[in-house]
Amino acid sequence: MALITWSSSMSVKVKEFDEHHQKLVKLLNNMHDAVEAKKGNDVIEKVLNELISYTRYHFAAEEKMFDTHKYPGTPKQKQAHADFTKKLLDFQAKFKSGNAIVDILLMNFLKSWLTTHIMGDDKQYGPFFNSKGVS
Repeated sequence: MALITWSSSMSVKVKEFDEHHQKLVKLLNNMHDAVEAKKGNDVIEKVLNELISYTRYHFAAEEKMFDTHKYPGTPKQKQAHADFTKKLLDFQAKFKSGNAIVDILLMNFLKSWLTTHIMGDDKQYGPFFNSKGVS
């Protein structure tokens, strides 16, 4: 069962980033499925690594567009991205060393952060980029 279901209400009205967000939702759902199915740590680690890698790729793409178009919300967005990335990398290190597990608490944190970030911070940049001809 999916942890998050993508809906049009989550659209930021920037096609590239809607596609990225959909992929992040899919990766988070894949990790949730692996945890629910009690897959081994090697499978969970692979999915976690993919989620972290794609998150970093997505944040870099957003930040490049922020800089290119001089988006006024850039500092807030970059700080949110840096804070979240640090949390993910800290968790990844703990997981690899055997000092953390991927469980429903982590899944709920990831779900909450992603949906809150998309529906809050990211939705704010849609109209700005649309006004710059980005759709």
